[in-house]
Amino acid sequence: MAEIVTGERQATIDPLKHSQPLGGALVFLGLAGSLPIMHGAQGCASFAKALLTRHFNEPIPLQTTAITEVTAVLGSGEAMVETLDAIRKKQRPEIIGLLTTGVTEVSGEDVGGQLRKYLSAWNETDSSGPEAGANGSAPGRAPLIVGVSTPDFIGGLSDGWSAALEALVRAVVPAEHSETEPSEARYFTGRTAFIAASAPVTHLTTPGSAGSAEAARSTRSARSLGSAARRVAAADGGALDPRQLAVLVGPSLTAADLDELGELIRAFGLDPVLVPDLSGSVDGHLAPAWQPTTTGGTGLARLRALGRSRAVLVAGATAAAAGDLLAARTGARILRHRHLSGLTEMDTLVTELIELTGASAPARVRQARARLADGLLDTHFVLGGARVALAMEPETLVAVGSLLHDVGAEVVAAVSPTAAPVLADAPWDEVVVGDLTDLAERARAGGAHLVLGSSHAREVADRIGAAHLPVGFPIFDRLGAALAGTAGYAGSLRLLIDAANRLLDHEHVHRRSGRRFSVSGADGQPAHRTEIPTQPGSAGESDQLDNLFQESPC
Repeated sequence: MAEIVTGERQATIDPLKHSQPLGGALVFLGLAGSLPIMHGAQGCASFAKALLTRHFNEPIPLQTTAITEVTAVLGSGEAMVETLDAIRKKQRPEIIGLLTTGVTEVSGEDVGGQLRKYLSAWNETDSSGPEAGANGSAPGRAPLIVGVSTPDFIGGLSDGWSAALEALVRAVVPAEHSETEPSEARYFTGRTAFIAASAPVTHLTTPGSAGSAEAARSTRSARSLGSAARRVAAADGGALDPRQLAVLVGPSLTAADLDELGELIRAFGLDPVLVPDLSGSVDGHLAPAWQPTTTGGTGLARLRALGRSRAVLVAGATAAAAGDLLAARTGARILRHRHLSGLTEMDTLVTELIELTGASAPARVRQARARLADGLLDTHFVLGGARVALAMEPETLVAVGSLLHDVGAEVVAAVSPTAAPVLADAPWDEVVVGDLTDLAERARAGGAHLVLGSSHAREVADRIGAAHLPVGFPIFDRLGAALAGTAGYAGSLRLLIDAANRLLDHEHVHRRSGRRFSVSGADGQPAHRTEIPTQPGSAGESDQLDNLFQESPC
């Protein structure tokens, strides 16, 4: 168990944290035919779009209501209506995620009430033609609009991700009315139901609010889960699907990780519904033609069928609230995982899949596990005893740090941009909630050999003379960030190999230059000399065995 401490400075000098709206937008980018909208100033969306485009190297569909200083004071409802009307008629998305920002949250406007009023008026007066949408949607089909409270002055990317995922589950999976859960008003246009909470959005989707899933679960604890599952399946128009597995994922999984996770589940004869599925939308594929919405991801029909799943897999601590809500509303069995990095977590998941299906692990799964087990042994000779510093989102921090801890590395500095319960599960002593300045100070004092973090952490590594491995968000000085695995059997192995090779390369450069790698203390004087553990002959001078083979006539 790690102790969570807060940095001593009252001001952020070198920020590590990203905003809630950015995290919420990432969830909607993993849905097919989707278009996230930031309800705020134009600069909010511009900055987020720039970060996302540089990280994924893909066109990012992201819109804004472009609130000005005038509309912020007089009311932003009209700007929201105009933006929704324009997007609905021109871009024709299947899903719209309306994300609030600090501008609209500070003003105290009832965004949820404004959205319900808009949908009600649309239901009564909209008489648009039956032409099909640009993304191939059925004639007359209207988009699903999901409002999410994501104030950017509190929380961070992971909080926005969690709020958006929970709001999405509330929107697509019906629930019985209860005293502790806000009632829902449904507006119908043709065959599409719009679901908007009858209480302000702020009270619905902010983690820890009065209308949280935990309060709803405590009230419904005595109800029959089987009855709830049958009710949801009937509302969806179909029976429970014994093959379908709902998979709610967190931000620690890359597109490559999601591909591996999907293949693993399908190997046991199950049909996974990944929410969100960034492996189909921002994975680097070349779309046949440009379109104003996402070109892949989980479709609306699949989302509406989540209530038919036989079980719910939570793949990441950030998705825990949404997973608990989905399980409570459907009565499905829930499989909880704080992350999917390393041998222990993956073995637990495979064991659960075996119990769920009654099937044995396929040969390719056993082979992937054997490779990771061997990789742990091989990379131990380099990473064992190496001092590493980490700076990532909470879920990713625990996932990557736990994997390196398993191979024998010493975590001398771990910095998270925000606090989260998962940080307490870290298998080292301390996690600091702070910024990149905190990372630099603690990494220097601990004599870090390797710094793992986003591209912004490279400067920290250069400053203290350590190696740097880009992991997390954003990564803009390397290509293929979405295709670099960090979880699963294959992804964990890939991360270990990349970390070990980065250390070997860094030590090789210092040997060739005739310098020894030293780390300075807080006073600027050398604190101690560091020796990166290496295998003989793998970096630097060749060993006697290499010379023997070179001299042998054989």
